[in-house]
Amino acid sequence: MRHLIVRTAALASAAILLAACGTTEPSTNESRSPLEEAAFLAAQEIVGDQELDGTITILGSLGGDQMDQFMSAFAPFEEVSGVDVRYEGTRDMLSVLETRVQGGNPPDLVTNPSIGQMRQLMASGDLIQLDPILDMATVRRDYDAGLLELGSHDGTLYGIMDTAAVKGLVYYDPAHYTGPVDAAAWADLDQWALGQAAAGQTPWCIGLESGAASGWPATDWIEQFMLTGYGVEVWDQWAASELPWTSPEVRAAFEQFGRIATDAAMVNGGPTTVASTDFIKAALPLWSDPPRCELTLQADWLTATAVAEVPGIAEGTDVDFFLFPPLDPAQPGLVETSGEMLGAFTDTPEVRALLQFLVTAESQALISATGQWLSANKSVPADAYPTQSRQKAAGILASATAVRFDASDLMPQAVNQAFWSASLTYVNDPSKLDEVLETLEQARLDNL
Repeated sequence: MRHLIVRTAALASAAILLAACGTTEPSTNESRSPLEEAAFLAAQEIVGDQELDGTITILGSLGGDQMDQFMSAFAPFEEVSGVDVRYEGTRDMLSVLETRVQGGNPPDLVTNPSIGQMRQLMASGDLIQLDPILDMATVRRDYDAGLLELGSHDGTLYGIMDTAAVKGLVYYDPAHYTGPVDAAAWADLDQWALGQAAAGQTPWCIGLESGAASGWPATDWIEQFMLTGYGVEVWDQWAASELPWTSPEVRAAFEQFGRIATDAAMVNGGPTTVASTDFIKAALPLWSDPPRCELTLQADWLTATAVAEVPGIAEGTDVDFFLFPPLDPAQPGLVETSGEMLGAFTDTPEVRALLQFLVTAESQALISATGQWLSANKSVPADAYPTQSRQKAAGILASATAVRFDASDLMPQAVNQAFWSASLTYVNDPSKLDEVLETLEQARLDNL
């Protein structure tokens, strides 16, 4: 739900359309852009002299312009192969996919934001193995090892990230911000923020309201302290529901977040405003006149949203960001991501060829060129992205020392929802931290 909300908000705020790629009709060499031509040649190499035909169905969560832009990346494969690729969009991925799999009528492919569901399908043997289909040496070169592990079960690859977003970005207005943008440690940024608060200037903007998913922005904060403070091993244990919520690491991460979100001097409007303000609207005072805060934490979609929502501002000049500084300076370059995972239920020559095409840097570059998504493929060139902010976010993802998927979204849904609710309870009354952590620990145990 949280990613559907963010995707919808970002799309409504900034529709970045990709020209000339929205048709599956054959095109001439002169009509193709350089990215399209490279993808066309990649498709030709993969298809070769195979005689392919028929239809491939893909189940996904997109609709409208976003679906059209995503499907534009399939046009070279369709043109070369003669295969008709059809996208079936749903807003209820969990139940629709489960029903179709149990009914023996799965789609050929799925691109799924629910990584937990994908991992269940790997364990149950419903997804086909990708190792025999893909050039795994190239895949291991192009994709982060942590994300490949996420798409694997018992050492075999079943799923691969086909869209991505960078989380844990600290946004600021270069025209007003005077703090560090390349801090080697969280303590450096935090010390600056404390100084601003002492001088009567509020450093942070935070909002946690998001309808039925209210509280999820708080989990992003806590996840940053967990990842950058304790590293990927602890993170993996926590995401897999193997680390007790009452552990010292989780408690410390909550407390680090609470030092900001529950302190009226540190956050715009104080904790009551934090808990009750929409997560998008809460970020915008960073660009008010005069600014009511100087920093906010969000994913890479915020640039386009801010430019669309605040008249007169532009990316780079008024909107910029840097990666959340590590709580532990010995843990640099750790990046949290979200996105969708690609998997297959049928094994045919057509599906194999399409899978081989979709993991290439050439195919992923077309998805990147829409401006809607980043690619998890590190070989996609920076200039494939249409904006400076997208190029910068892609560079952060490609240069990460390690990448990990959003931990709360990997937890059982009941635990994830309990995390959202507990975060709100904590912000409203930080004295209840023991109770909050005990409640979350019980939710973990109930859902093992």
